[in-house]
Formats: sequence, C-alpha cells, structure tokens
Amino acid sequence: MSWLAVLLAMAGIGGAPVQEVKPVKCPTAKTQAAKAKACKKKPPKKKTKTPAKPTKPGADKPAANPAPRTDSPTTRDEDSPKATPTPTVTPTPTEPPVATPTPAPPGTYPTRTNVDLTDIRDWTVRPSYRILAAGPIDFNANNRGEDDHNLTVRDDKDRDLGKIDLAPGDVATLTVTLGLGTYTLYCSLPTHEAAGMSAKINVR
Repeated sequence: MSWLAVLLAMAGIGGAPVQEVKPVKCPTAKTQAAKAKACKKKPPKKKTKTPAKPTKPGADKPAANPAPRTDSPTTRDEDSPKATPTPTVTPTPTEPPVATPTPAPPGTYPTRTNVDLTDIRDWTVRPSYRILAAGPIDFNANNRGEDDHNLTVRDDKDRDLGKIDLAPGDVATLTVTLGLGTYTLYCSLPTHEAAGMSAKINVR
C-alpha cells in the first residue's frame, strides 16, 4: 500500500474531504542537476565576508624616521645622576699670635746694677750697666777679691756721695740718689784706685 492510499483512508475516516496531493517529481541528477537542489532543503545562505582592502606595498613597514614618542615615562629622581656634594672644608684652627714684648721707650734706663770688685790678676771695678736712670739707684756690690775693698760713688766735683765696705766674699747694696751727669765708682782704700779699681757711669 502506498503512502497516498494511507492518507486517503485517514482522511475518509475523519469525514473531511481530502485534497489530492500531487506528487512532486524531482528531476534526476543526470538531466537537471541544478534543479535537483530545489527539491532539497536549501541551506541558509552564508554571509560572505567583505574582502579586506589590499594594503599598499610597504605600508606594513615602519617609517624610516619615526617621530619620537611623547608618552615615555617621566624620569624618576632616583634614576637621574645625583650631583656630588661639595665637601665642607673645615677651617684649620690657628694659634693665637704670641704677643711681642713691647720694648722700653727710648730714654728708659735701669735703676739698679751689679758691681763686681776684684784684685785677682787685675784690680778692677766692673758695673753691669754703665748708663743708669736718674733718681735712686741700687748698687749691688760683690767683693770677689782676696783683700778688703769698698764701693764709693763720687761725682764730677770729687765729692763722695756714698760708700759701703766689703770683706772678701761680701755682698751688699748701696743706694744713692743721683741726678744727670757722670759719676765714678771706685775703691777709696789707699793705692786701690791707682791700681785700677775705678769705673765711670752716666746717669740720664
């Protein structure tokens, strides 16, 4: 039984008129290959992709001199070279200048002097200073001889202004106030001055 008869029987059972379905004859593949596709379910059309436009030759090559990029990261402070700090020069401490003693002004003379009296080898009176300041003067006499001696101060008018006696080895001080002038220091014992025990001093 063909499927058409089955359909007719089913339609008669329901009582509804059945329209005759004409069979669709499909052409054979040999005669009409193109029309055979119509009998089959047509597949959905495929979307055709638009072909990409051909690029110009050399377009994919980088430019010969590309422009410098402006989006380069900012150089960090720690990456940049730091300036070498200038070493601090510590000043060398200098010693304070030593004060130079101020010399005595001109015209200032000592007010005391040593006077040695001796009779060994030669008979002499030797004062340490021969220029002294006017006023009280201390004569520190020292008998370095073997005989007794004295120290006497005489002015230019042959007046004795002071005298001190000295035994061998004695040391004593004779203080005499003298004004400006020239004076003689001598031993007043007989023949001692003639033997050479005298010396001149100037008082200024």
